[in-house]
Amino acid sequence: MNAKFKPLGLVAAVAAVTAGYNGVVNAQALAGASDLGNLALIPYYTVRDGNVTGVHITNTSDATQVVKVRLRRGTDSMDALDFNLILSPKDVWTGFLAAEGEDVVFNTTDSSCTAPATAGGKFTMPGIYRADADEGYIEIIGMGQPLTETAPIAVSAKHGSTGVPADCDAVRDNFFANGAAITTRGVVDGESTVQRIASTGTTLALNEYDAPDDVLKVSYFIRDAGSGREFGNSATHISGFLTQAAITNQQFGLFSGDLLGFDYPDLNGGIPVTGERDRFVELRNELGTASVINDWSTNADLNVGTDWVITFPGQYTMLNLPHYFLSLQTDAIPCNRVSEVPANIGSLTPFEQLVNGACDYRDIPAVAQFAVYDREEQFPTAEEGELVVSPALPGSIPSIELPYEVNVVQWGAEPVLGSANSDISVSAPYDFGWAELSVSSADSNLAVCDATVGGFNLADEDDIGGAVTTYACDSTGVNANQIPKIGFVAWERSFPSNPDANYGRIVEHSYGGIGSQP
Repeated sequence: MNAKFKPLGLVAAVAAVTAGYNGVVNAQALAGASDLGNLALIPYYTVRDGNVTGVHITNTSDATQVVKVRLRRGTDSMDALDFNLILSPKDVWTGFLAAEGEDVVFNTTDSSCTAPATAGGKFTMPGIYRADADEGYIEIIGMGQPLTETAPIAVSAKHGSTGVPADCDAVRDNFFANGAAITTRGVVDGESTVQRIASTGTTLALNEYDAPDDVLKVSYFIRDAGSGREFGNSATHISGFLTQAAITNQQFGLFSGDLLGFDYPDLNGGIPVTGERDRFVELRNELGTASVINDWSTNADLNVGTDWVITFPGQYTMLNLPHYFLSLQTDAIPCNRVSEVPANIGSLTPFEQLVNGACDYRDIPAVAQFAVYDREEQFPTAEEGELVVSPALPGSIPSIELPYEVNVVQWGAEPVLGSANSDISVSAPYDFGWAELSVSSADSNLAVCDATVGGFNLADEDDIGGAVTTYACDSTGVNANQIPKIGFVAWERSFPSNPDANYGRIVEHSYGGIGSQP
């Protein structure tokens, strides 16, 4: 076991999407210029308005990697779809998200092993958090790697001369629940699993794991086939996120009281109780900044549009999740901020304390202010109350609210991404320029919440009462000025008379103020 804690290192994704343009400030000096990690965050996916989102995950190492792939819906970051991916050395897995009728489907023709198996090359998003999940963001988390490449999982996952892994059914044995060495297949703990040596036999063997190396390379693209527009980029990579293996089963989760289940690892770390946790505060320190900086354009004469994507990853770690799950099921149970807790909370029963107590310690809704500049720093002439370019008169910088985990700010009249999370539309008296968006938490009662012991039943009122002591929220080190932020500006240039000439590009945000991103 490698339980040594080491600080995170941010490897900023700084790919210049168009030749000759490098509009981002990068933080590669923090962890070298490799653009690799054992955690990668894709700031935005969408299947709206005919868009598809493609994902490429590369294992650049000589070791087999077990990887969690998780889609989080954009409104509140609930786990909309997740699966485990097992990459053999030097392997690449590709897939794309698309809408199929009312379903959101992760399609792949790749043969790399997954747990569970795809159904006809597809993962279909379950219904539980399907609402509002047409867009969101994606977590790619390295869970661990076998101690040697002679381990049964490595041998079974290895591609042969035909490009097909040796035995994916045997690989999937490792991700059942309640494994026991070496009598029962499945997860024994976060660092060991049991599988059949061959799926056609009954002989079992043990796999042991170490922390995942910083070897994942992740990229993405967003394509609208109807308009001919496509753009893409590298994900934001974090090195050293997990320093201990966190192998979990793909059968059960928090709803079942299973803390070795598919909800973990997450952006707060590995496995509760037995694994390393409290990583989200460290992640906030790496990705937390006071402002977002980028270009914008609303040049209608050239048919140019820009949307800003501003994602606050990991806000779900700041919810009392058992309580929040209940609040989603019934309007009678609120998910309160601290300021909304009833004054008589101490006199209530344990169950009533849970359903009426504090539940929401998130940064969102975040408060933001725009400082908008044109390219020549010209003084504007604008009607009272309108957004103006700088320099501006005192009090003219507007304050807005960013309510979601994934927010899309639309500049001008026409959207680029067609987002449902784009309640914010900015207009300015000039056609183009740049802006700095200063962001802070709306509430000072912030905390990171986590399970401390296993076992609660959401359907059992008595057990829910006991869950008050098993899911705790801690404010230590949570700074309201360090909201983690990732994202980009999406540019689109359209030619109505010749749609084949349409094109787009992504330019990552730069960041100012507090945090490791300069």
